[in-house]
Amino acid sequence: MTDKQLNALTITEYNLIATKDPIGSYDRRTRENLYVIIEKLFDARSELSPLEFTIFQKFREANFASLDEKDKRVKFEVVRYLLSDRVRQTAKFTAIALSGLVVILLAVYHLILNDATQKQVDVAYYAGLKKMGLASKEEIALVQTHLHQTEATLIKTKKKNEELTKMAEQLIRNNKVAENFKYIVKHIYDDPRTVYIKTSNGVDLKFGNNRIARYQQDPKMWYLLGVIETGMLKVFYDDEQILEIETIFGRKGEETPLGEYVIKNRLHQPTWYKKEIVNGKQIVRPIPFGDPDHEIGHWWLGLKRKGPKVHGSYGIHGVNLSKSNEFFRKNFDWRNGSAGCPNIQEWYLDFLAHVLPLGTHVNIVQKDKWAKST
Repeated sequence: MTDKQLNALTITEYNLIATKDPIGSYDRRTRENLYVIIEKLFDARSELSPLEFTIFQKFREANFASLDEKDKRVKFEVVRYLLSDRVRQTAKFTAIALSGLVVILLAVYHLILNDATQKQVDVAYYAGLKKMGLASKEEIALVQTHLHQTEATLIKTKKKNEELTKMAEQLIRNNKVAENFKYIVKHIYDDPRTVYIKTSNGVDLKFGNNRIARYQQDPKMWYLLGVIETGMLKVFYDDEQILEIETIFGRKGEETPLGEYVIKNRLHQPTWYKKEIVNGKQIVRPIPFGDPDHEIGHWWLGLKRKGPKVHGSYGIHGVNLSKSNEFFRKNFDWRNGSAGCPNIQEWYLDFLAHVLPLGTHVNIVQKDKWAKST
């Protein structure tokens, strides 16, 4: 850690807060110092270094507890455990007594009562069950029938899903066509079997026991071409196109600036800074990830313009998937396009965020000069 990595904090302040828990229990002096550091980060939030921004995101809603409260909670948990142990012992003895009573009643029912008396007991027993809202044998049989039918439906659905999984895995084994890979990336998104493994010089993409691809973390191996006219982002690796992604570019009046860029940073669950007009003045409202108004997805791939600078901040990001057909409604109606940033769907964004190295070259053009004329 050096001063060059910090803009707002000293090394001592950073080391103090970096080792703490946002909901931890500390003495009064430590808590006061931590709140002073958090306030300092808040005041300088627009100038924070990446390390400080990470700390700010972690502690912006911190709620530290005092050590006295922690001691009280520990004592309370000890008492609660002792009481629960006594309850368990009481329940154990009660269960043994009830079991013995049930055995005696069953013996009387089967060995002493005659058929007529047993029928009277059965009628009274089922009437009592119904009165308490419980089920009779007939009702249980009906429920079992419905359960068997539901089970049969679930078996069919499971079989269908297994067939789809086999089809996807077959595509993985035979992955030679870019369109197949596009389908695979969408299919494996948010699947727990999908793993991105960092190696000494790159990233491996694995799905279950299958390694789908291996990529080097060398910016010179990668190239992204955004074509505004067709609404496409083409992804090249080692001089071969591996993906062509539907993309939303800027709407009229907020067009995506043409030119060459590099990917300068990568943020997971980013805060969205939305421009709004309040009382006739333009303000920038920070919207944290998880807020219903948050609309830029799980990742932000920040872009830095090469050559003449442009006004504003641009990056490749996602869209709010909770809104029905939001992506395609925007993509095919330029009046509802983005505010300038290239927007792509979450499954493609997640893939790019894991495999693209910082420094990757991105070129935004109006028209692809290599496209065939129609």
